[in-house]
Amino acid sequence: MGGGYIQCDDFVGDDKSGSAISGVLEELPTQLPESERDAFINELIAPLQRQLEETGEYFLIPPASSKRLLPLVDLLYEIYRQRFGSAEVWDAIELDERSGLDPIEAKWDKGAGWRYYCLTDLRIALQRSIGSDCDVCVSFD
Repeated sequence: MGGGYIQCDDFVGDDKSGSAISGVLEELPTQLPESERDAFINELIAPLQRQLEETGEYFLIPPASSKRLLPLVDLLYEIYRQRFGSAEVWDAIELDERSGLDPIEAKWDKGAGWRYYCLTDLRIALQRSIGSDCDVCVSFD
């Protein structure tokens, strides 16, 4: 089964950590006040989704977008970190499986453990993007 991959500059995320990116991108706007959500989606999320539709294999997050995404990614990461406590990311993924969630649906966007895994590497990549002025690449196989 394929997966999603996150990388930026010399940072390469863990195996298939980008698989749940669609679920993460869908959830990020919920961390904003309702009055700001549509603009956030139109300005940041929709362009990434269009890129993926056009290429079918990847999308790039430019450094300017990384700066705007990082605070929400950090906030959502913290919510998941608190939710899972001291559990390692792989333990969180295992909790998805034990909950009865279909493993494919869990991996590709529905699993809280998979989203936590994605957020872990995405925040590192966004930080690297800001520091190095390089795009974050999220690719799929």
